[in-house]
Amino acid sequence: MNSFFHGRSLLFSIAYLATLAIFSGPLVAHEPREMARMQQTIDILTKQLADANTKIRRLEASVASRRGRPTSVAATGCDVGDARANVQLADGKMAEGEALESWIRDFGKNCSPQELTQLKLLANELFYGQSSLDLIDLLR
Repeated sequence: MNSFFHGRSLLFSIAYLATLAIFSGPLVAHEPREMARMQQTIDILTKQLADANTKIRRLEASVASRRGRPTSVAATGCDVGDARANVQLADGKMAEGEALESWIRDFGKNCSPQELTQLKLLANELFYGQSSLDLIDLLR
């Protein structure tokens, strides 16, 4: 009789572990999907913030030029962090180079020599950054 209860408890333990594995499996598998979805949300929000900052700078430059004043961006230089954020949000190596090149075309003329050096370091990190390096050299 003792072996009967021992066999039942063993069977119960196996059934319990199997049930636990069945129901906890989707929870564990759900975590990577949730993390990926959160990362996508963060990427989207970061891109929206970078786009909003770009629009604000363009509006400030437009208002300043209509008033006949130099733009505040020219006085403070350029935002290399914004350039880096645009590059990080690009999809693929070639798109990263294109994003940096586009950013430099739009804002590079406002950069100080130190900021151009930072942009050059960023361009050197990219596989397709040669055209950006050429633009930076042209701005110097």
